[in-house]
Amino acid sequence: FNYTVTADDNLLRIRDRLDPNFIPDPRIRDLISQGKLADISNRMTGGVIFEKEISRQRLSADLSWTYTKFERFHEMNNDLKNFRGNWNWFLGNKLEGNMGASYVQSLMPFIFQPGTKTIRTEQTQFINAAWRFHPSWSLNGEYTRYDLNTDSTQQRMRFLSRTEDRFEAGIDYITAGKNTVGVLFRNIHGDFTAPVLLPDGTPVLQSNGLPVDNGYDQKEALTRINWVVSPKSRFLWTGGWVERKNNSFPQRDFSGFNARMIYHWQPTDKIGLTINGWRQTGSPQNLTAGFSLNTGVSVVPSWNITQKVKLEGDFSYETRKFDRFSILTDPILAIGRHNTLRNTTLRLVYSPYHGLQLSTSIYHSDLKTDSPLGGFNANGVTANLQYVYGQR
Repeated sequence: FNYTVTADDNLLRIRDRLDPNFIPDPRIRDLISQGKLADISNRMTGGVIFEKEISRQRLSADLSWTYTKFERFHEMNNDLKNFRGNWNWFLGNKLEGNMGASYVQSLMPFIFQPGTKTIRTEQTQFINAAWRFHPSWSLNGEYTRYDLNTDSTQQRMRFLSRTEDRFEAGIDYITAGKNTVGVLFRNIHGDFTAPVLLPDGTPVLQSNGLPVDNGYDQKEALTRINWVVSPKSRFLWTGGWVERKNNSFPQRDFSGFNARMIYHWQPTDKIGLTINGWRQTGSPQNLTAGFSLNTGVSVVPSWNITQKVKLEGDFSYETRKFDRFSILTDPILAIGRHNTLRNTTLRLVYSPYHGLQLSTSIYHSDLKTDSPLGGFNANGVTANLQYVYGQR
């Protein structure tokens, strides 16, 4: 069971220069015109976690239901379901992998669609395998099918719906200390299942008169490292060459370097620090049909004040740069070519006994952009109670 209450002075991420007529709901439009942006949300989640070992096979599942209520903007109330299942399988002493599926419903973030309610459903099926054909070498592969569907009642957001087929294959060298260094080859084929429409419902056309097709094919050749630098620190890296070709507008094609780095340092039993850095192309949180070049860094410090009390921080800075065709691929979203997101969170966690956790946090989030709608500033506070009955 999980209960979270959030108070935010700009919960719908309303932009500085937003025309209220942009908001589809008339009551929300009226509240925004009056400058009433603050709200309180209550989120309640209940579910069951299942874990079972049968011989060497490991089965797990997580089924939950979530209800979120907004005090002022009650049009945003939502009732969501989530399911995840996984089979961690073993065959002999050299072959193992995972097979599973997930079904996740969520309210799409308001970053690029301020004041608009869109429920998205994400379905994923995957299977992977790793073959330890030599004590120092491992071959691995994975196939993932991903489906994203937006709420059918929000016709103007249907153009975000898509399917992706992801294929991966790689080889890793494993040292005596269980560190790994390897290469990974990945291919992602994306198809968008709904046409791109202007706000008046007419399709967006290319210069040749054909409808815009946001589908793409992306190939990646990456190196990856998982290395225990010392007993107190670990370094993870994935990076290499990425080539993306789009079905429409070849001017948007991308070819260049992508990477993500994570460094975790635990100097003492009480103090920890995690640093993330990335330069990647993609559509963060699937909020757009196009892609952006995302460059950022985050710092996550932690301090175990006592065995039951922990103080955590989360500070991130990211730039998202879209090409000049974003207005054609996302005709109704408030996307600028250059966007800078900053987030700061400070969290206090209290675990009085096994299974029960209480926490509270304060946060600040802002967006600086060249979008004609302007950016936003938001500040908030949350309180959370989580209880898990049973042993894991």
